[in-house]
Amino acid sequence: MSEERNNNIDDWLLPHLDKAIKEADGKIHDTFLHLHWLHWHPISTAPLNRDLEVRVAESHHIITLAFPCRQTNDGAWINVDLGTRISLRPISWRVWQKDRSP
Repeated sequence: MSEERNNNIDDWLLPHLDKAIKEADGKIHDTFLHLHWLHWHPISTAPLNRDLEVRVAESHHIITLAFPCRQTNDGAWINVDLGTRISLRPISWRVWQKDRSP
């Protein structure tokens, strides 16, 4: 192949290759972030004002609440669907994955 033809191929290929690498990197990042949010985290790391799925300890059992909860700026936990405060103390959290509670 001539050097001119190699340069033309490089001029065409490199931008496409760069775009493909960036898209693949973005997809990998999104996948790992999604997997991270699927795992349970200590309640001490719970973000404020975000819909979360929480677990509570009750009578020697760990229960996952069936509704989204949110920690307010003052540290209170509320049932997002009802807008009411919950008296249970969550022990772990993960991002609420459902559109709405059942």
